[in-house]
Amino acid sequence: MFEGEVGNLPAYPVLILLAGFPVWWALGATPFMPIMLAALMALILFWKRHTILVPGILPWAAFLIWIFGAGISIRGSGAIMAYSQRVGELVAVGIFMLYVVNARKFLPRRKLVSGLLIVWATVVILGFAGMMFPEFRLHTPIGAILPGSLTSNELVSDLVNPPLAEVQQPWGAPEPYVRPSAPFPYANSWGVAFIVLSPVVFSRIVSDRRWWIKVGLFMGFAASLIPALATSNRGMFIGLAISIGYVTLRLLLRRKVLQVAGILGVVLSGAFVLLASGAISEILGRQEYSDSTGGRLALYEATLKEVAKSPFLGFGSPRLEETIGVSLGTQGYVWMLAFCYGLVGLGLFCLFLVSSWLRTMRHTGTDTHWLHSVPLAVMCTIPFYSYATIQLSCVVIIIALLLRERYVESSDS
Repeated sequence: MFEGEVGNLPAYPVLILLAGFPVWWALGATPFMPIMLAALMALILFWKRHTILVPGILPWAAFLIWIFGAGISIRGSGAIMAYSQRVGELVAVGIFMLYVVNARKFLPRRKLVSGLLIVWATVVILGFAGMMFPEFRLHTPIGAILPGSLTSNELVSDLVNPPLAEVQQPWGAPEPYVRPSAPFPYANSWGVAFIVLSPVVFSRIVSDRRWWIKVGLFMGFAASLIPALATSNRGMFIGLAISIGYVTLRLLLRRKVLQVAGILGVVLSGAFVLLASGAISEILGRQEYSDSTGGRLALYEATLKEVAKSPFLGFGSPRLEETIGVSLGTQGYVWMLAFCYGLVGLGLFCLFLVSSWLRTMRHTGTDTHWLHSVPLAVMCTIPFYSYATIQLSCVVIIIALLLRERYVESSDS
């Protein structure tokens, strides 16, 4: 159905984004590389002049148009810079999705999954590094050349001169909590990456025919639970449980009894490790000294009150609330979208997730079920987790792959 040069896009821009992630993180280029790579992909798409637009992409395009309109609410140079950076990243994510849809010849599923697994391996290895060297901060070339006016900002500093862990000692706690965070500034961001990429690991375990790949990935995932437990992220386990539960349900509907038994065996083993290692006690013990739930609820309540004042376009960028000392529009992607881009912007983003997930439900195969579980886990965790550019990029790349296989590759066969 689709002829000519359509699908013949080079793979290297996406491979630089995924497989090159540990390199440009080490260079301190995290805030810049996604936008630069998106610009390169846009030039390639323009040069080819044959672009496929599959169903499911339109809500993202509408979302981007809406957030451009939300810019009229911006006040102040600092807010303008933050708004511009965030919009640039969201436009970049949309270009990544469009590029993957149109690059099916040189970016088959196996190559994309391999790139995503490199991101996962980077997250896990740096998670261990954060546990071993919690006070270490990487000083990067980009961080060295940026002016002090930029690096004096705490978030910018954490991106271009990244720490390996968050070391927190809430009032009354007998000792600090070491929570791995690299290659991200925050431990919660590490947990988000774990939610998005763990199903990719299981997808490759199921699909790869080489026993040593299966064993290696399974052992790698088992090892990854060590830094995962150290992050003490409750929502991370919820997101992972949603993916596992969804795949189990799909397998039950297909009467794959042996595969369901295998998943249940892994889950029970994992639950035993959680209990035996004392990880659950540590997570619960942390809550005795840190009322993160109560603090979040107060922030959500204040955010809702402000959103009611500008429900359509929002305020363009998060804003510090002096009474609670935290910026409104943070501590959850839902709250960022609602505060910055209004309820319409939030609705369009959710429409994109839900519609793309529903459109790709016809896919069969256990490996595809694991990939299909990712958007569902995202839907369930965006109320309390924020998604940085690389995590969101991984999500839309998975969605683009599923949409491409549903609408493009099925038409070719």
